[in-house]
Amino acid sequence: MMSKRIMAGAGKPASADATTTTRDPAGLLENKLEQLNSLLWCFYGAGDGWFQDAGEAHRENLLWIASDLAREAVALFQENGGAR
Repeated sequence: MMSKRIMAGAGKPASADATTTTRDPAGLLENKLEQLNSLLWCFYGAGDGWFQDAGEAHRENLLWIASDLAREAVALFQENGGAR
């Protein structure tokens, strides 16, 4: 039995705050952190071991995505003035 392929929807601010736009660094940071959290949950949060079974090439690509998201989140944090 083949599983259905899940496609991501259009990007949108993670919060329900209507004043957050896609150009707002704080809103973009929130989005990146939500994406990173979901990606990392898939690695280990489900506990079903699919990450280990994915194969080396897929694991490397997933870790590359996580690294990119983390790097983008740091840049957005710094753009937003860092810790205040």
